Amino acid sequence: SAETLTSGENDTTGNDFVNTQLGSIHGFKFEDMDANGKYDGSDTPMQGITIQLQGDVDGNGTIDTLTTVTDKDGHFSFENLRPGTYTVSELFTDGKTWAATVDHDGNGSGDATTTVTVLSGQELVAVSGQEGPLGTHTEVNVGNALTFGNHELGALGLTPGFWYNHEYVWDAPLPGFGSDNSNGGVDGKGVSLASKLAAAGTISAPDIANSLPGNLDVDGDHHKDLVFTDASGKSLVIEWDDAREIVGGANGTGGDKLGDFVRYAITTLLNEAGVPNFSAPAGMNANITDWLIANGGVTHTDFNGDGQITDADPYILNYNNATEPGKDGFTKTIKASSAAWQNTVNGVPSGAQIFADMNATTDGATGNNMMMSLNQSHVFTTQDEGDHFGILSSVLNYSGSYLQLHV
Repeated sequence: SAETLTSGENDTTGNDFVNTQLGSIHGFKFEDMDANGKYDGSDTPMQGITIQLQGDVDGNGTIDTLTTVTDKDGHFSFENLRPGTYTVSELFTDGKTWAATVDHDGNGSGDATTTVTVLSGQELVAVSGQEGPLGTHTEVNVGNALTFGNHELGALGLTPGFWYNHEYVWDAPLPGFGSDNSNGGVDGKGVSLASKLAAAGTISAPDIANSLPGNLDVDGDHHKDLVFTDASGKSLVIEWDDAREIVGGANGTGGDKLGDFVRYAITTLLNEAGVPNFSAPAGMNANITDWLIANGGVTHTDFNGDGQITDADPYILNYNNATEPGKDGFTKTIKASSAAWQNTVNGVPSGAQIFADMNATTDGATGNNMMMSLNQSHVFTTQDEGDHFGILSSVLNYSGSYLQLHV
C-alpha cells in the first residue's frame, strides 16, 4: 500500500504484507483387481481417465472447475493453485460399471471424490516424487487422499416385474413345436420390442429360452420349464406356466413367504440367462434348489422310467395355476416365524437370508445391492452412487460366501 505521512506522523494500520506461494496436487488412478483399496499385486495404473478439480484456483473468490486426464502411469496433476481447499473427483465416462474401492471420507464405502487442502508452497502427492523437482516447494505425501481405485463390476439383474411384463422374452416353445412369434409386437418398421431391448443391451437376446439351463417339459405344454440344480446334481423344476403366474404375483405381507421366495428364484434364473454380464454368486442357485426341495412342496417320481426314484429324477415344485383344475397356489405354507425361514436346517441356509440376497441382486432392491466382479472373482454389497457404485463389503466368490454379506 502507499501512504503519505507528514513529519512526526506514524501509521500503524494496513501495512502487513503476506507472501504466498502457489501449490499443486498430484494424484494416482489404478484398477484395483483385488478390490482391497490398495495398489498392490496384480493392480494396474489406468490411463486416459478424466479427473475433475473444483476450488478457487486463482483466488478471486469464485469456484473454478478444471479437468485433466491420467497419463500412462495413472498419474494426474493440477498446478499453480492458490492455497485453499479443493475437491478432486474421478469421472466415469466409459460406459462400464465401476466400483470405487478407496474410502476417502471414512464412511465405510468406497467413493470417487476426495477433499484436500493446499497450503502455501505445498505439492500434495499420492506417490512420493510424483511432482518432479521441488525447487522452493514442499512435498506432502497424502497417499490415499489422492488415490483412486476402481474394480469393474458385472450387471444388476432385472426385477420380477420386468420378467412378468416381458414374458415374450422367455416364452419360446421347445424346438419342433412351432415358432415364436410373440416378441412383444412390432413397430412401424417391423422391429419387435424384444429386439429393441436386446439392441439396447437390456437383455442378451430377443428370446432367452435357449439360454435357460436344462431341457425339460414335465407337463407337456411344449414350453421349456425352469430347471435349478444343486451341487450334488439334484434338479428342481418349476413348470413354465406356473413360473409365468408366480413371477407376476404380489409380494406377501408377512404371512406366507413361499411365494416371495419362488418369485425371486425365478427372477434369479432369468437374470442369469438373459441379462448381459449378470452372474449370480457361486452357490446361490444350489441353495435355492436345496431350500425348495426341502420346504417348497415337491413331487418326486420315476420320471426317467428306470424303475426307481433317485436324484436322477427331477423334483417338481407343486403349484396349481389358474388354468388348472383344483385349488390354486402352493401345497405348502412357509410362515415368517418358521425354522425353514429363520434358521439353517440340515445345512440348508435360511429362506430369509437366501431371499434377501436374491432380492439384492436386482436393480429394484431397496437399500444395498449385491453385485459380482465382471471377472467373477468377488461378491460385493454396494451402494449406488449414480455414475458408479461404492463397495461396502466384499468376499471372494466361492460357494456360499455370499451368505457372509449382509445387505
